[in-house]
Amino acid sequence: MSASNNQLLQRAIAIRKGLTRILQWVVIILMALLVFDVLWGVISRYALGQQAKWSEELARLLLVWVSLFGASVAFGMKAHLGLDYFAGKLEPSARKLNSIIGALITLVFAVLVFGVGGWALVQKTMDSGQTMVALPLAKWWEYAAVPVSGIFMVIFLLEQLVEVCLAPVEEDGKEAA
Repeated sequence: MSASNNQLLQRAIAIRKGLTRILQWVVIILMALLVFDVLWGVISRYALGQQAKWSEELARLLLVWVSLFGASVAFGMKAHLGLDYFAGKLEPSARKLNSIIGALITLVFAVLVFGVGGWALVQKTMDSGQTMVALPLAKWWEYAAVPVSGIFMVIFLLEQLVEVCLAPVEEDGKEAA
């Protein structure tokens, strides 16, 4: 691998690791808020006799954001679901091609479903003017997690493509990273 390719690869890996770390902290903070919100809902229901009206809606909003940002973190950590057993049986050059094709298919899916579809969902909700029943927020905030997490997924998939394309195929059957 040339020095410029190695530098590009190292930069891409550093960006992925930095974004993943930031997203991990965002998920941790959102999860902590979710725990406190649900705890408050339980306390207000059983100790005070009536659950706070906003706590259930806030819990749903936070759960959506935690779930989708957690999926983005999984992409950043390369912990998403895969069938490595069968890919491991391929020749090194076929394994590399398989990784490229898999990343491209996933990239197209992320762009179309999370990016285009998520943005369309947010746009339709914005146009409708819907608001949350118990929170002073527009309803589109709940759906905004879809395209935002999609952006992170696309960034991580592009980095993965750069990494796979620039990594040389080693003789012993494993790609160098």
